[in-house]
Formats: sequence, structure tokens, C-alpha cells
Amino acid sequence: MKQLLTSLLCLAAFTAWGQTDILDARTNYGVGQTVTVTGIVTSDGNLGIVRYLQDETAGIALYPGGQWTQNGWPDPQPGDELTMTGALSEYNGLLEVGPDGITEVTVISSGNALPEFQTISPAEMNETMEGELAFIEGAVFTNGGTIITGNSTFSFSAAGEDGIIYVRNDNELVGQVLPAGEVDLYGVVSQFSFDGVGGYQLLPRGNSDLVPTSAINLSTQVDQINIETASFDLVWNTDVLGDSHVEYGLTPDLGMEVVDDTQVLEHQVALEGLEPGTIYYARVISIAGEDSTASTIRPYATVSESPGYIRAYFTTQVDNSVATIENAEALGTNTNDTIAAYITSAQSTLDIAAYNINNSAIEQAINTAIANGVQVRYIAEGQNANLGLSAIDDSMPVHFRMDGEGSGMHNKFIVGDRDDAQNAFVLTGSTNFTTGNLNTDPNNVIILGDQSLARAYTLEFEEMWGSSGMEPDPENSKFGSAKTINTPRRFIIGGSPVELYFSPTDGTTNAILEAIETTDYDLSFALLSFTRNDLGAAVIEAGSSLFINPRGAMENINDSGSEYEALLDAGIEVYSHQGISGQLHHKYAVVDHSQALSDPTVVTGSHNWSTTAETTNDENTLVIHDERIANLYFQSFQGLLNGMGVGLQEALDMQTVCTVYPNPARDQIMLQLQDPGQIGQRFTLRDASGRMVFDILVNTTIQSIHLGQLASGVYLMQYGSSMTERLVIQ
Repeated sequence: MKQLLTSLLCLAAFTAWGQTDILDARTNYGVGQTVTVTGIVTSDGNLGIVRYLQDETAGIALYPGGQWTQNGWPDPQPGDELTMTGALSEYNGLLEVGPDGITEVTVISSGNALPEFQTISPAEMNETMEGELAFIEGAVFTNGGTIITGNSTFSFSAAGEDGIIYVRNDNELVGQVLPAGEVDLYGVVSQFSFDGVGGYQLLPRGNSDLVPTSAINLSTQVDQINIETASFDLVWNTDVLGDSHVEYGLTPDLGMEVVDDTQVLEHQVALEGLEPGTIYYARVISIAGEDSTASTIRPYATVSESPGYIRAYFTTQVDNSVATIENAEALGTNTNDTIAAYITSAQSTLDIAAYNINNSAIEQAINTAIANGVQVRYIAEGQNANLGLSAIDDSMPVHFRMDGEGSGMHNKFIVGDRDDAQNAFVLTGSTNFTTGNLNTDPNNVIILGDQSLARAYTLEFEEMWGSSGMEPDPENSKFGSAKTINTPRRFIIGGSPVELYFSPTDGTTNAILEAIETTDYDLSFALLSFTRNDLGAAVIEAGSSLFINPRGAMENINDSGSEYEALLDAGIEVYSHQGISGQLHHKYAVVDHSQALSDPTVVTGSHNWSTTAETTNDENTLVIHDERIANLYFQSFQGLLNGMGVGLQEALDMQTVCTVYPNPARDQIMLQLQDPGQIGQRFTLRDASGRMVFDILVNTTIQSIHLGQLASGVYLMQYGSSMTERLVIQ
């Protein structure tokens, strides 16, 4: 019966369309034409609703649109022999059958052996392999040891070539540690490219597609600690006992080595006698018997002898009433003059990576720098008008990212005098160098006087530039997912720990996720776009604590996949900036600004909380662990909310405002105000999920409040803008 059915299906396809197999469908039929394909299903829900189908000639993606079973079709599983008839479509370069014109989905049999994996190198992931099972031997992830996030790419190298894997939110790999040692990679070759060119990637289908090759493996990422001007330590773990080697040097060729023969699981090696403000390259090796494991070669920086200042500025109003150390500055229409002043302060070199420019003050400052003999290089996004470039001395070399993917070269940074410890600086933040972004849109600018950081930004700039000289090398230039992890991550600037991440290679979303997950007391965020489910879930999880009430402001609440409604539904205090003058263009979060002993942290830069920023754009992000900077950004956040009409004021200890008794309570409490001037504010209660369950206006200094309608449990009470306190109802 099976043979007869297969023959009839093949005959019908050949009679109606003259089409024979998957290769024929791929090569001889165009988008919109109907094909019938028969083969073995090679993937399951780990890759989302798309299934991959392969026969003896080729492979192809099957896309049903909605869920398979919702359409009344079977849910294809690996090993199913399946026939599907539908129209060809293309999604960012990936050829698919469906979602239009699907007339048949038939599982002919189940439990069949999968097609053999084809052994390839990373460079052989191409159109001829698209949709097919592939095997890449001896791969090493450049970001090994980090936590795998969903809807994210991870770069690797094998056989001297670079490639990427893509992991969807649905994949069982999400939340696990990305292998830090050598692995054999299995998966399906796929493609994601806005212009349909390149963008080939391997899709692992779960844990079994990442197979360690050694009896000893790194079980954590290599980390850098105890960073000083002349030394630092590298630390890592292995899954079995092994010794500890570090090979290092001033170039990726290394050349020096430190060895500790002690057999341990937790490894720590000190590199000493180093130069300040210098980038060193290193890899770690651990040997157990005849087996060994090694990390990729990564750069690490020593502490510089620079001034180490960190200065933050904001384009729109701040609220100095919540200042604890120094007042934040809202520069308003003078923001361009501040940026211009740093540009003209450069003595020898200036590297600018700017998404867009059309501001005369900044253009003139660049011309002044050129006239002063400063060597200026400029990288821009090729999709933008960049009207200001025409006003700049045409002797300045300019290099454009031209692939048209996503927002493209979305950075907004300037690096000055990288080789001068006293004058080196990095200027970055959320603002483009356009009059609208500078004058009317809520944005932030942050400047750090540190040579190590300046040299790290230079490495990223020159990867995009394609050379270390004054002229770009388009043949060697790398943008987007073609880039590598080529910059140090950890710095000590003015005594404060600072982390640096470049997208889409460095796992920026995971860094933001980790920052959110450290929240103990308060979390504030101001974002242009927020579409990452994992980050939304992290904010909601933080809000589930009795002691944390996340607050946020967003501009693009109607973006596809926006987290705005999900946050509101979860009881998160998030406000829309829609309809308010200027575009909220920030991309920052502030963690635990109110508690000096809880690692106050700021995440800021050019990276929107979106998958495009994570996987496609060129972005930069700083994670700054500094109480002063956290409070400056919190002043910005309070000012932003004030400007939106939220009108929050400085949070006072509730006990200094009022007394609530008894606590624990049963069905009634008394609220007594310390100051009659506090009359007229609202008393609220939130349950353990963060949802407001009680709200009343207090109109007298002593007020009886009935709570009999509330279930027993622990609640958070708040009067006006005071800090929250616990109330136990028995």
C-alpha cells in the first residue's frame, strides 16, 4: 500500500508539474510556483514550527504558517517520510515550501533512518547544502562557557574557518552552557540574510548535536580576575582533573607560557610582568593523561594609567532631587557642543563609527581635528543619508557597511588618542549625531577616559575597517555576523569594573540578562525597542520578588513582538512614551541604584533589546558597575518619567512617612501619617506576583483601612512614592 501511494503521489506531481525531487524543486521552480516534495523529516520542534525535509538529492524547509496541528495536519517528527504540496516562498534567503498554497501534508511512514550527515567545513555551508544535515568536525566556540540564549547566534571556528550556529527560543539548548572546548557539530544547514546572499548557519537540533571530542573539557568560560596594571589572573573549570597552561603574548601568535602541573578542576593562573594599558592575547590549555582541551585565543587588557574618568550626559531633563553623589546634567541643545569639544580635544588619532550624521557643530569639529593634523577615520551605515559627510573635508577616508541587513552599522562611538594614556577616551551611548537625536530625543552620552578601553574599541573599529591603516580594506572588512570576538571584555576604569560587548558576536543579550538577574532592590529601564522574550521574562521574574518593583519606559510599544503588553499583564510598571514630543531613543537599564552594597550597575550603549541587535547589527554595549554612574542614570530615568507626566519623586523610607499597625494584621489596619502635609496620597498593596490588589486615597492623618477582602499572605505596601514595606495578613 505504501509503495502504491508513493507511486501515485509521484505520478501526480510529475503529471501536474513535471517536477521530480527536492533538487528539481530547488533549481527549476521559482517563488510562487507549486511543488510537491517527498523525503525524510530531519528536525522537530527544537527548530520551531519549520521542519526540514531531505531526500537523496537535496533538502528544503517546510513552513506551515501556523502550528501544524492547528491546520489539521500531522506534526512532522524526525524519521517521518512525508509528502507536502505547496507554493515555494523565500524568507531572508531560505527557500521554503509554504505557507501559501499548501494542499497536502501526508506522513507516509514513521521511524525511518535519517539521511547521512555530510562532512563539511564552515565555508561549505552554502546554497547547495541548504536544508541538509551536516557535520563539522573539531569546532571551538569563540564564546564558549556562556549561557545559551534563544534566538541568538554563536560563532565558532573549525579547520581555520569561521561559522555560526543559530539557536531558537524553542531549543532545549537554551539555558545551558555553550561548550568551551572542542566539539563535533551536527545540525541542519540554513540561511538568514536580508538580501538573500550569504548568512548560512548551522542549526543544532538539541543537546545531541554538540558532542565534545575530548575526555577533558572546559566546563566554564575562561574569565579574567584580579586585573591590575602589570598583571591579571585567568580562571576556568574543567569537567575532570587536569593541569593548567596559559599561552600568551602581545599578538595572537602568543609565544610565552605559564604552566601549573597541579591536577585540579578549578584552574587559576597569574600572568605577571605585564605593561599597563595593554592588550594581551591568551588561550588556556588543560591536559589529563593523553587528552587535552584548549580555549580559543582571546584578548585581555591590563589596567591603564589613564585618568579613568567616567562622565555621563543626557539630552533631556533629569531629576536632581534623587541625586546621591552628584547632579546629573541635561545638556539639551548643547549636547552637540560637548561631543564637538571631545572631537577637537584629540591630538593624534580619531576613529568615528556613526550610524548617521547631519549636525553642523559635530561636522565642523571633525574638520577642525583634520586641520589640526589629527588622523581621522570614519565608518558609516550605507543605508542612511549621512548628509553631514558632505560637509566634512573629503580627505577623511570613509567606509560604509553596504549589505542592507537590519539597521546595519548601528554604533555611535568615537575613539580618541588610543595610544596616549593621558588623553585616550571613548565616547559612546545611544545618540546618533543627528540634530533630532541631539536636540529633541531622550538620549544619553557617556565618555570614559581610559586607554585600555580605547584600544579595545580600536580593535572593533579596525575589524570593520579591514585594516590598521588610514585606508579601509573592503576585502578584509567584516560587519555583522562575519565578525569575530576580538576585544577584551573586562576593564577596571577609575577603580570601577566595566564590561564591554560588541554585537552580534559577544553575547550582549546574555550580558543584559545577567545584569537583570542580579537585581536585589530596584530595576529601571528606558528603551526605544524591547522585543526580546528572554529579557522580558527576566524583568517579569525580577518583579515576582516581594522586594523588587521594576519600572520602565518604552517608545516602540507596537513593534512586532513587543514586550510591552506582556509586561503590563504581569503587573510590571511600564510606561509608553508614544505621543510625547521627541523619540525615546535610550537603550539603558539601571540595577540597584539605591543600594551601594548591591553592585549598582548601568547597562548602556547602542544595543536595542531586540533580536536584530543581537544577531545582525554592529552594536556596542557597556556594563558599568559604579554607584555614581548608576545614580546619574537613575536621575535621567526619574526626569524621563517626570516629563512623561508620571511625576515620581524621591522614594522615602515608608517608616519616615507613616506608621502602619498592627503588622501582622487580620482584616483591618491603621495608617498614621507623621506629617499632615503628606495627606492626599495613595496607599497601595501588591501581592507576591507584583499586581496591585488594593488602592485607597488617604485623606486624614489617621485612617482605618479594611482588608477583609484580601487572602492571607505577604503583601508589599506603599504610601505615595515611599519605598515598599512588607505587610503580613493572617
